[in-house]
Order: sequence, then C-alpha cells, then structure tokens
Amino acid sequence: MPVVTFHVGMPKCATTTIQSFLAERAGWLGAQGQVYERHPDDRTRNQGNAAQLAALCAAKDLDRLTEYLRYFLRSRRDVLLSSEILFDLGREDGFAPLRDAVGQHGYDLRVLVYLKRQDLWIESDFKQHVKGRTAWVEGFDKLLQMRLSRGTLDYHRLLSNWAGQVGRDRMTVVPLNPSQPHDYAVQRFLEVIDLPQPEGDLHVPRQNVSPPAAMIEAARHIKAALLAQGLGPVEIAPLLAQFFTESAAEGRSGQDLGVLSPAARRDLLDRCSASNAALAASFLGGRAPFDALGPDAEEDWVSLSERAVDCLSGRVASSMLRSKPEGDAPSFLGRLQGLLRR
Repeated sequence: MPVVTFHVGMPKCATTTIQSFLAERAGWLGAQGQVYERHPDDRTRNQGNAAQLAALCAAKDLDRLTEYLRYFLRSRRDVLLSSEILFDLGREDGFAPLRDAVGQHGYDLRVLVYLKRQDLWIESDFKQHVKGRTAWVEGFDKLLQMRLSRGTLDYHRLLSNWAGQVGRDRMTVVPLNPSQPHDYAVQRFLEVIDLPQPEGDLHVPRQNVSPPAAMIEAARHIKAALLAQGLGPVEIAPLLAQFFTESAAEGRSGQDLGVLSPAARRDLLDRCSASNAALAASFLGGRAPFDALGPDAEEDWVSLSERAVDCLSGRVASSMLRSKPEGDAPSFLGRLQGLLRR
C-alpha cells in the first residue's frame, strides 16, 4: 500500500531547511519513488506543499479537501506532504478529516514530528513573533506565559493527542539538538522514508536564521514605535529586515546570549521535565529527547534590555555620525557622548 508521509514539525524546527531540500531534490526524490510537488492552485509562499490542504482540513471543507488531496495521490506512489500548519491539526480531532480522506484513497500514512527543547523553541517563537508580519510587540514573558497556559510546551500531551488520531505506531518523533550535525534534520527525514542519502554532500545550508536576541528586542521597540506612527505590520516587516541587515553589517550581532537568563532557563526546563520524561517513555524508547543544560554562567549574563539598549544606541550613533556637519566633529561628538550617557 502506498504511504503519505506528513511532515508536521513544530514551527522553527528546521522546517524551512527540510522543505528547501525537498523542493530542490524533488526530481531525485521522484526517481526514488517519493513524490514531492505543489498543487497547481497553491498560492502560498514558503509554507511547504500542504498549507492549503491543512487549511481545508481545519475548516472541515470535506468536498474541497477530498478534491485537493486527490491531486497529490493520483500517481499511486508514496507522497511527501509538509507544512507547519499541519501541526495545529493535532488538537482534539483536527487531523481526522485528512486522515480519513487519505484512507479512502487507498493510502496508509505516517506522521513525522520535529521538536526543539522548550527553552530554545520559545526563544525562536519570540523572535518570529517580533520579526513576522504580525502586530505582536509584547515582551518575552507575556509570550512565555501564553504558551504555558495553552500547553504548547507540554510536548507529551501534544503528541499523545496526535497518537490518539493516527496511532502511535504511525508516528516518528525527531528531537533536534544543537549538538547534532547541521544536516541531521534532513538525514533523519531520509531515514524515516527509507531512502539513502544522495551521492555527495547533502548541501543543506541553514535556512531562516534569526538575528540575536538583543537585536530582536531592539526591533520590538522599533516595531511598537512604528505601529504607533500608523504603519501596519506588513509595512513594518521589511523595515525591520533592513534594520537586521544593517546592524549585522556593522558588526552588532555579537554573541547571542539568548533571551532567558541561566536561572530562568533552568526553571523552565524543570517545569517541562515531567512532560519530557513521559515523551521519552512513550515515543523515544526511553531515550532522553534533548541535550542537558551546560554549566551555568550567571556571572556573565547581561540582561536582554541592556543588550537591546546597546544595539539601539550603536545604530543611532552610527546614523548620527554619517549625518554630522562637516568640520564640526569635536563639538558633535561631545554632544553625542553626552546623549548616550543620558
């Protein structure tokens, strides 16, 4: 029986990297019997090939869902479908319409889920909220509390919901860790669909790399100011992208100390420890999913707000220096130094 592999990794879990590989190697994958293609009516961008399918399933538009799915399954060969939007269908019976439609077409299915350690994931989530085309300008703590209250960081519960819909034996869970090779996410994907690596290097560059946390926090304040001036999120997004590019070009990236302090990071993982232990027991054969925390460096920690001020003041100083009047450098620099001290 042919199989549909649903790649439903959480957002910010190597999704762009995997989808780029699938799109670039679609010909090679097809020659190995695995079909990855986009629907001709799909107008989404950077969302894989199953975003519209997921939207139809969420809306329970069964007629259009069945017709849309039929395009992908017309070949009677194994099929690869990928979208972060699929992940949200794990709640309650959200995936059931798509599961049933796949079965009605004579296909089996498997679900491939990628996860990142909760502290690393919530930091990536915060960065995406700030730089994305949304009106989000709240601080990190507000987002963390929202995710905790919704159970987003309780991975065992989330995946148990998935298992209740598709069966645990149809699921493969892939924890991602900084200690793994840079192409591990793609390697593991190929293992799951039982394909060898293509000859030579996988050529998997890092995709959608976020700026350091200090730059993101600075951008959050800029975004709030631009929203107050009447600009919309769609107009603001490219301005923030320009800010990130110019700040990096000026060497303001620095070491990324993250958003969470060492103590707050440890506390968050303590809160998630029971869920992660259950995740290991239920889905990973007892293997711990994530790297352990390294030694604390609390004395080296600089608060996020301090780092954001440094980033912003450096950008303002550079801008002022570029526009300073000719021949007025000493007095100008004196005024600038006073401004930055204040």
